[in-house]
Amino acid sequence: ADGAAATDKDKQNQYGLLGLLNVIRMTDPDLNTLALGSDLTTLGLNLNSSKCLYSTFASPWADGPSKTEPQYQLPLCYYMQQTPPLKHAHLQKFQLETLFHIFYAMPKDLLQAYAAQELYHRDWRYHMDLKLWFRRATASDGVPAHQQQPTYFYFDINSWECRLFAGNMHGNLTAGLMSEEDVRVRVSGAK
Repeated sequence: ADGAAATDKDKQNQYGLLGLLNVIRMTDPDLNTLALGSDLTTLGLNLNSSKCLYSTFASPWADGPSKTEPQYQLPLCYYMQQTPPLKHAHLQKFQLETLFHIFYAMPKDLLQAYAAQELYHRDWRYHMDLKLWFRRATASDGVPAHQQQPTYFYFDINSWECRLFAGNMHGNLTAGLMSEEDVRVRVSGAK
């Protein structure tokens, strides 16, 4: 019991005000480094320089300043002479979610136009006002074919899945859909 009491007393002396007194007296160099830190000028840093310190400072354990560029060697496959041309056949192999990702993540890019063209080939249509993709439901989707108004699926970008469209369009939904001609990719320079 006396040993446990002595240990508690040592901890109070080490971490209490008496322990702070040891830091103030600067008797233990390890404790001083831990509590007060190091003088950065002893590490070879010019703190009065207007240049950035990180360009020359490698680490506190380095013997000298860092080199401007680390030594490395690029594999030969990184030196491609010419990238392979993009083919529409590549996009035909992509899953639906991948095409939607390309469309929404690459605005004003040629890939966005190619993805839109492939989505049109898969019977999806883009609605200009709603900014959503729609596809007319078929009997294979489990929707009865004998309904008065057609049923549509849309791609929900928030949940990243196809959902049944339950919105009221106050008219015809197809009026806001882009035509396939508007989506077709036109290569510049072609007549």
